[in-house]
Parts: sequence; C-alpha cells; structure tokens
Amino acid sequence: MGTLIDWHIHCFLPDHRTDEDRELHKRRNVAGTGSADPETFHRLVAEAGIEQFVLVSLPVHSGLKTPHDFIAGIVAEYPGRAVGFASVHPLDPGAPEEFEEAITRHGMRGLKLSPTYQAVDPRSPECWQLYEIALAHRVPVMFHCGGAYTGSLEFADPCLLDRVAMAFPDLKLIVAHFGQPYMEQTAILMRKNENVLADLSARYHRPWQLYNGVMIAMEYKVTERLLFGSDFPVATPADAMRRFRAINDWGEGISMPRVPEELIESIMYERPLSLVGIGPAG
Repeated sequence: MGTLIDWHIHCFLPDHRTDEDRELHKRRNVAGTGSADPETFHRLVAEAGIEQFVLVSLPVHSGLKTPHDFIAGIVAEYPGRAVGFASVHPLDPGAPEEFEEAITRHGMRGLKLSPTYQAVDPRSPECWQLYEIALAHRVPVMFHCGGAYTGSLEFADPCLLDRVAMAFPDLKLIVAHFGQPYMEQTAILMRKNENVLADLSARYHRPWQLYNGVMIAMEYKVTERLLFGSDFPVATPADAMRRFRAINDWGEGISMPRVPEELIESIMYERPLSLVGIGPAG
C-alpha cells in the first residue's frame, strides 16, 4: 500500500475568519464545525493516520485570510510530510508580489484561488499573472469552483478553466471538491486536459452526489487523477475516510452498481504529491 495523503485540509485560528462569515456558514447549513485550531488539527491528523497532507489557505475574500507564516509554521511541524498552499486575491494590486513572497520566503508549494468566493473570472489578466508565477516556480494552482455559501456563481463553472489549462499545459490545475455540483463538467475538463486533477474533499456528507461523481469519473476514465481530501473542518480525516469507504452502502435490499473497493483505496493511498510535481519539505 502507498501513502495516505489528505490533499485538502485546513488549519486556522478564529481571527482568520470574520463573525459575518461564521454566521453565513451556519445559515447556509455548511457542514462542519468551522473550528480548525492547531491543537484539534494535530490530534485529528494523528488519529486518522494521515502520512502526508496539503495544508490549504482559506481563499482570501471578505476579511478571510490565513497568514502564510501561520501555514508555514504548521507545515514546519511535519518535516517531510506536509506542504502549504498560499492564497491571494487576484484583484488585489499586490497579489503577484504577495504570491511570489509566499513561495520564496514562506515555502508555499501551491496556490489556492476561488473564482466563486472571490467573484473573479479565472481567465482574467489578473489571474493570468498568478499562473505565470506558478508556472515559473513549478507549483500547482487549486481552484474552488462550483457551489459556495457566499460570493458569486457567475464564474462557478469549472469549464472556465479550459482556456487556462490549454494556455498552460505544463501547469497542474486541481479542481477542489470535484467542482460540485458541476462534476460532469469537471470530468470532461479532465479528460480533455491531462494537466487537470480534482479532489473529492467536502463531498462525503453528500453520498449520492459523491457516488454519482465517482461513477462519472469512471465513465470518462479520469479516476487516476482523483485525489482524496477531507476539507477539515468540514469533515475530520477519519470520518471522510469512513464515509468514502461506505460509498456503496445504500441499505438492505437496494442493489446499485458498485464503486470498486480497490479504486477507493487507490484514491486514498496511491496519489503521491509527485502527480503535481511537488513534494513535502524537510
């Protein structure tokens, strides 16, 4: 068996978010506690047996921001096991310099953007500058497309990334949450562009959606680029694993085509960080 990697996990302090965001989080019925303090984070990573992980910054918007030195500090506690992904707001005039500094000073190994939460077209010149920096440093870019509990759905369709994927064939793009609810669009984007991957984070509490998404990925033959991620605090890593393994459990007397157990295990254990050309520091 390979290495258990959580490709999408968070750790942050209460003051990295706003009271307004916490209230929206509850009102929109977003799963999870919304609390991801370091003590809880360390305990849950250990309990689940997570061997390596990608610590993802909150997408910068509306007062939300995980400082890059905070992310770097958590990563440093896991030498040889962790990488951090930065986040900047593309429309901030200082975003290119901030992203460059996140890589060169704080050791970030990727970028997290959200066309939805940040209400920005991923094909815009502002985003293009960030892709060029990512390509120069050979680090991937992760996108939260699809559904969100705030922001704008105008730029939510993952197919908007097609132009990016074609223009930067050597840049690895990761569509978070399998682009939900646009899973078919994400699958055809992946089939067409081999530099596009997708993680399954924050889908395990929606078993019907997850089941259909994995089935779609099987039909389009892109499962080798599906990644496991918990999106903690949406779900703990252990609970995400348990629910993923229960994807075929529809109850007694219900017969459904099965997602192969070996595929589930391979998504969790056989998706090394080298798929996007990075490795843990230390």
